[in-house]
Amino acid sequence: MTSWVQAALLLLCLLLLCLSAAGNQLQKEALLDFSSITPINNVVQDPRSGRVYLGAVNTIYQLDEALREEARTVTGPKEDARTCTPPVSTPYCQDTKPSPNVNKLLLVHPSNDSLIVCGSRYRGICSLLNLSNVEQQLYYSDSKGERTYVASIEDGVAVVAVMSTYINKDGNTFNVFLVGKGYGSLDSSKLISTRILQDYRDWVVFESIIEASTVQATPFVPKYLHDFRHAFKEEGFVYFLFSRTMGSTDNKNFTFVSRLCEDDPHYYSYTELQLNCGPGNRYNKVQAAYVASPGKELARGMTESGQYGKVLAWHKVLFMVASPDDDGADSALCMYPLNTINERLVDIISACYSDSGKIAGIPAVDIPYSYKTDEFCTSHIDKDTLNNYKCGADFLPSPLASKPEFAQQAKAVIIRRGLLTAVAIAVENDHTIAFLGNSLGEVYKITKVPVQTCHLKTDCQSCVSPWDPYCGWCVLEGRCTRRSDCRRAEEKNGWLWSPKQQCVKIVSFNPPNLSCKKTQQVEINMPSLPSFGQADRLCCVFPSYMSNATMSSGQVTCALPNPVSLPSTPEHQDFVAVPIKIFVNESVELATREFNFYNCSATVRKAESTPCLSCVASPWGCQWNTQDHTCRDKDDTVISICVQGARCPQFENPDPVLIPVGFKTTIGFEGINLDVYQVLEKKIVSYIFSLDKSQETNVLFYVKDKQTGKKIDSTLNVTLYSCSLGREDCSLCKNADPKYRCVWCVKRKSCVYEKLCTNDQGTECPDPHITDIIPRYGPVRGGISVTIKGSNLGIHKEDIKAISVVGVPCIHQENKYAVSTSVVCEIGPLEPLSTNWGQVEVEVEGGKRGTSSALFTYRDPIARSVHPANGSKAGGTVITISGFNLDTATREDIAVTVGGVPCIDLTFGAAITCRMGEYRADKVPSDLLTVTVKYGKRTTTAVPTAFQFWENPTILDHHPKGSFVCGGRTIVVTGSGFDLIQNAIMRVQASADKWSGITPTEVWTKNNTVIQFLTPAVNRSSETHLFRTFIQLDNWGRELKPFDYHPDPAFDPLTKKIITETSIIVVTGRGFEKAMTAKEAQAFVGDVPCYVNALQDDKLFLDPPSSQPQARSKRHRRRRDTSSDTLDLLIKFGNGEWVVGSVHYESNNEVPLFIIIPAVIIPMLLIILVSVYCYRRKSQQAEREYEKVKHQLENLEESVRDRCKKEFTDLMIEMEDHTNELSEGRIPFLDYKTYTDRVFFLPSKDGANDVMITGKLDIPEARKAIVGQALNQFSNLLNSKTFLINFIKTLEGRPDFNARAKVYFASLLTVALHGKLEYYTDIMRTLLLELMGNYVDSKNPKLMLRRSETVVERMLCNWMSICLYQFLKDSAGEPLYKLFRAIKHQTEKGPVDARVKKAKYTLNDTGLLGDDVEYCVLTLQVLVHGEGPDVTPVKVLNCDTVSQVKEKIIEAVYRNLPYSQRPKVDSVSLEWRPGSTGQILSDLDLTSQKEGRWRRINTLAHYNVRDNATLVLSIVLHTQQNYDQNQDNQEERNALLEDDKVFHLVRPDELDEMKSKRGSMKDKSMTKAITEIYLTRLLSVKGTLQQFVDDFFRSVLCSGAVVPPAIKYFFDFLDEQALKHDNVDEETVHIWKTNSLPLRFWVNILKNPHFTFDVHVTEVVDASLSVIAQTFMDACTKTEHKLSRDSPSNKLLYAKEISTYKKMVDDYYKGIRQMVSVSDQDMNTHLAEVSRTHTDKLNTQVALHQLYQYASKYYDGIIQSLDEDPAAQSKQLTLRLQRIAAALENKVTDL
Repeated sequence: MTSWVQAALLLLCLLLLCLSAAGNQLQKEALLDFSSITPINNVVQDPRSGRVYLGAVNTIYQLDEALREEARTVTGPKEDARTCTPPVSTPYCQDTKPSPNVNKLLLVHPSNDSLIVCGSRYRGICSLLNLSNVEQQLYYSDSKGERTYVASIEDGVAVVAVMSTYINKDGNTFNVFLVGKGYGSLDSSKLISTRILQDYRDWVVFESIIEASTVQATPFVPKYLHDFRHAFKEEGFVYFLFSRTMGSTDNKNFTFVSRLCEDDPHYYSYTELQLNCGPGNRYNKVQAAYVASPGKELARGMTESGQYGKVLAWHKVLFMVASPDDDGADSALCMYPLNTINERLVDIISACYSDSGKIAGIPAVDIPYSYKTDEFCTSHIDKDTLNNYKCGADFLPSPLASKPEFAQQAKAVIIRRGLLTAVAIAVENDHTIAFLGNSLGEVYKITKVPVQTCHLKTDCQSCVSPWDPYCGWCVLEGRCTRRSDCRRAEEKNGWLWSPKQQCVKIVSFNPPNLSCKKTQQVEINMPSLPSFGQADRLCCVFPSYMSNATMSSGQVTCALPNPVSLPSTPEHQDFVAVPIKIFVNESVELATREFNFYNCSATVRKAESTPCLSCVASPWGCQWNTQDHTCRDKDDTVISICVQGARCPQFENPDPVLIPVGFKTTIGFEGINLDVYQVLEKKIVSYIFSLDKSQETNVLFYVKDKQTGKKIDSTLNVTLYSCSLGREDCSLCKNADPKYRCVWCVKRKSCVYEKLCTNDQGTECPDPHITDIIPRYGPVRGGISVTIKGSNLGIHKEDIKAISVVGVPCIHQENKYAVSTSVVCEIGPLEPLSTNWGQVEVEVEGGKRGTSSALFTYRDPIARSVHPANGSKAGGTVITISGFNLDTATREDIAVTVGGVPCIDLTFGAAITCRMGEYRADKVPSDLLTVTVKYGKRTTTAVPTAFQFWENPTILDHHPKGSFVCGGRTIVVTGSGFDLIQNAIMRVQASADKWSGITPTEVWTKNNTVIQFLTPAVNRSSETHLFRTFIQLDNWGRELKPFDYHPDPAFDPLTKKIITETSIIVVTGRGFEKAMTAKEAQAFVGDVPCYVNALQDDKLFLDPPSSQPQARSKRHRRRRDTSSDTLDLLIKFGNGEWVVGSVHYESNNEVPLFIIIPAVIIPMLLIILVSVYCYRRKSQQAEREYEKVKHQLENLEESVRDRCKKEFTDLMIEMEDHTNELSEGRIPFLDYKTYTDRVFFLPSKDGANDVMITGKLDIPEARKAIVGQALNQFSNLLNSKTFLINFIKTLEGRPDFNARAKVYFASLLTVALHGKLEYYTDIMRTLLLELMGNYVDSKNPKLMLRRSETVVERMLCNWMSICLYQFLKDSAGEPLYKLFRAIKHQTEKGPVDARVKKAKYTLNDTGLLGDDVEYCVLTLQVLVHGEGPDVTPVKVLNCDTVSQVKEKIIEAVYRNLPYSQRPKVDSVSLEWRPGSTGQILSDLDLTSQKEGRWRRINTLAHYNVRDNATLVLSIVLHTQQNYDQNQDNQEERNALLEDDKVFHLVRPDELDEMKSKRGSMKDKSMTKAITEIYLTRLLSVKGTLQQFVDDFFRSVLCSGAVVPPAIKYFFDFLDEQALKHDNVDEETVHIWKTNSLPLRFWVNILKNPHFTFDVHVTEVVDASLSVIAQTFMDACTKTEHKLSRDSPSNKLLYAKEISTYKKMVDDYYKGIRQMVSVSDQDMNTHLAEVSRTHTDKLNTQVALHQLYQYASKYYDGIIQSLDEDPAAQSKQLTLRLQRIAAALENKVTDL
């Protein structure tokens, strides 16, 4: 490939998707992911809805575009057997067992909204699922026989398919899919088949309807081993990509692409073309492929390379990843333009049809899957008519294939280590991006990767250096963006992307540098500058100075700062570098570069011995002043006393340069350029040096001017040396280099310079002296080396003449000789009967001998035992050998083997330890092996049957499966054989290529079946790498899979910092659950641990110590009184520690005891005396009542905090299930039509029966066409702005057109004009301007939009509802749904009175149950009749009515269904089966208890239903109230039904009696006290729900997130209009915004969750929602609410938080005001998209019909208004309305 294509491939930004459990380490904050508990086999997306479908083992998942689960269906395990023929219920199916169902094929069938699913069970039979809800199976049949077997039961056989159509002989068109499948031993042998998707005559669904024996059923299929990888359609052809063998004994694979015509019913056109990838077709086996357009840049590069022919940007290219057949160590990406494939296929077909199968005379065509060996391309069709047979014919040869010589060649454009298994292509800004996935680990997770992370790049270089085509540098905005997000991208150099363009940078300065004593202007050369407008301003910014800049011809000029403003010159430098930053518009940095200010006087610091040379050699052009010895800036006026260049005076060339220590030596040297001095007095300065550790050292001395004391340049270096250092004996002295002239001075007994020892120079050295022998022991047979240490042991190795050890000759090892100090020899064997100990003797040149004082001993070592006696076959076991005399040698002389396996020695002494090598024999466990220790060459000792090798350990599982990068998490590994292991470590590899250097961790605890490790910490700079974790057990290692390293969690600052005795600490953040559990996490307040109550991904719940601990820091410990100390709250996850904030305990001011006694005891005694006197006169009954109330108050005060804490924790834990549902996409959002129907029309008088909701009009069939045509004309009339304005004003002018009618009319108008929302918005603006003018003119602008008193106000409400629907689904809907679920859950935890609609747990004081009802929680085991044996546990209360129990059961059993699809309470019956007979439970029956005139509704307690009781839920066809199964007295039953004096928990008359009670003051106060006891429950519920309320408010009032454009557009409209009126202040605008959005939309949505979700809102839940809605309304008002003791409880409840909420509202409005404006064009585009997407779903015709009813009712007034309007007259609007009226009302007129 040409060099260009190599560069073009740099555009292919390779982002490894890593479809493995370990491959999920990309930037977490940017990922959308979904986890499957089983491997994922196939992924498809519906292009229309954007839904993603996953085919996993045993499960099919349905996800939305954000990868949130919408639905799932379980496909396995299934009872099956390999040899079984479905159905499995037949007697022929034997030995079945639960088998996993691997998804083989997943295909979207868009024409009938179904999903084709084929698995590996039941011979690969397929099913059809509903695309909208995969839980609904549309078709499945296992009784149609082999003709419907599509997929394969073999795990290794791949299946591919593509949708198509089939036209039969009768011209009927059928939907089909073409399947390519490899060979399986129990499968059909059809390689290619066409499967029908409907029953037709004899055909059944999934039957193969085409028989083509040459491609389908042949005996050759098993020989070719097809492996299909991809199927696709393009321009009337169907293509299959696969690898196969050539059918011979050689099983090497080759890649082929086959093609057939889509309208070829017999596969006559089937032709194969071999594809070669890489040099020599190295990458011969295809793994995956993708077909896409190449993009402009890659197409140009492919064309210019000459390898691919002409490729255009819109052509299709086959991108293929392939690997070597026999080696998966590397893989490659190859590209094949589809047009070149087609051209080569046409060549092959033409050669066979016209040229006897030859191209240029060379055979080019082969027939695969055939016995034929003779000539087969025998037809001769005229080439001019070949086009008629492009799809083959029955008389033409088929199938065809290319011979290897005519394969399509392609070079490997990308090569990567490892096995690539996935490829996808995207084009951005004309550049191509390839996504490649590898096979690291098993597939457990599918990830949707946001490639462009432009916003994370903060500078130009980091933005463009990855060469990500999505990202470029927006120069004039100073940020990394996509091209579409850069406003001035189209201007020259406005948006930069590599490699074509470079970042704006400063290339050079003129002047390039400047003296730090000067200032002037500098010209800055900056190529690639963007185009600047007149409003753009440039400036130069220095650290402490800024100047304006000018620009001309690519040069920027600005003034440099004054010298006083410059920083000082750093030490060891002669310049200071000052950064110059070029800014545009004072906020965007264009470029920066350092400018050097030099300091000539500092140049002498570089070499103080040569100051002049340092000065004149500097790059700054400095000059040396010889008079004052200073370096100055260049100055031509003082040249007479200055020198430059090589004119420096200096001293050099000392002689001699080698000087002995201790001998006085005269040194001479030369001076040059000394003529600049008239008189020179000098002194020489040097130093005294110590030579204690080195034989020689360099000495520098220099010359000073005696008068000034300044140095003159001197390069005077000499070397001092000492003969005595390192030459302690005569031999070493004589071995010294002759240049030193060292001699051995006998008198001094030392080595000295020759002139220091004139008379006593020794000519011969003394006798050798032996100081040590190593070792002191040797084996009797000899053969080991002995090292002899000493002095005067010769000068040369030849000087050693003889060596003896105990009289035995020892062979000199000359290669180990060290001059004078060491001799090594190999001892010989000891003669029998001779003495085994003695001296060592060495003889040197001259007959001199040296004898050792130490003795050497001959002895034999004896090994007796080995421990341990067994180890793993992988080796690594450290054994210890014990015995006698084992240290009879040195460590280097011994070798240990165990049955031939080497054991590497570690320690040597009285016992020997060594590490075992690997045992490679097959027999395991091995025989008992001999441990042998060999000493030198001749001696061995052994321990027989001492050691046995066992099988390596086995690892079965490990948990947990991940860790944070900080490490320290306990990993438990289970298995067997761990007792054999001595050393176990865990280590981490940061990439596939090399070890990261991460310190491994050793084993923590171990037994035979369990090992525990602490995970090692990972370098945080490597967080983006893929980590592989290994366990090393001695020499045996294994990778832990799956095991993920996750980024450390992030903690938010602690908000609640005061701790009380009963408080709970909530720590927030993110990423907690990824690698931590509540049991493992640790928390500390000061030095004392906290109990971790619960851990969620974003929350941590802690129970602090009950008493205040000691402070954690020393500064706190210095103070004795720590009551007010702040204590660090520390969270510990493994090795990671985070201080998330400081807390302190509520201070209890201690008062001295001597003050407490008189101040408390005495008054209390007085009070008691007075109380006793007073209360003695009261009745005993009153006393008891009062004591009861008092006791209640005391208990209540103690329990409120505990209750809040406990219930909040319980709710957070129990709500986790709901949170999981939300994360799986189970929020039951209403579709757009239902949402608008409920918002617009549900509040109408007809409610759900409104004609707009039902969509049913009572129009005779004969008139429907006429009415439809007339309504279309009426629609056109409404699109006339003149008519519509007149229409609305006429209606609003009529007194009987009341508020309800205005609301309904506006909603009808919204639906009718939904197809043109931009026109609707224009009408709304016009009417709003008029309304605004009226209010402003009336001096009451604050009242505008407060109530829906006009049509336009309701139009605005509807407009907001339309524009915010998507925002509800994407952002605010989830926290709103969580809030609704939390309120419902909390309410139903306590008793709810079914009659008076009051609850124990509520936020509304009027809905509070004022009685302390006794109850307990029951868990019922519920069976659903007719739905199998599965039992659903349901929590209820024993005080619940039967209807309430039914509601809870229905919600639990049908939790995955929205409310509208669930059975209703009246349609089910509940049966309790306490024994052999069942009992139907009813709210009222003949057993119901009576209390006077009142009858109590039956509860579970009434029926005595116990915990864990089994109930059966049945669906009844007809609602009936059967109160008593044993009674048939119809009259009694009817009388019972007519009795409406029923109650549940509290009798209404008791409440009335309590309210109307007349008695003493004590009675009244007691009644009030008892009632107010229960009001504190409001606080408990409020505290429990606070987090959910806050989350919803934040989602609605957060301008930092995505704000819908409609809000910004409308708020800007209000701001613009406010500026046009003098009497509209900021508070008025605030009120307008509040009235238009929070009060008009959000309060409505908050109070009515069923407008947004498919849920049922009960009255008790509605009561709590009303309190929150009122709080939201209060937060949006500017009015300050003064609270008192008499304020409503609802106001007091949120009094503390209201100020925070008010600030949120203010910040929200300010944030929106600061956002970029939304233009009319952008808003219209957005509205048009909404219209296009949703209008066809609405009942537009019904709305027009209902609107006309108003036109008919007020017909005369409208006609009059139109007649008076000139614009209406010119458009003949009156006439048009009259004609419409005639058509709709069936009147005959003369119009």
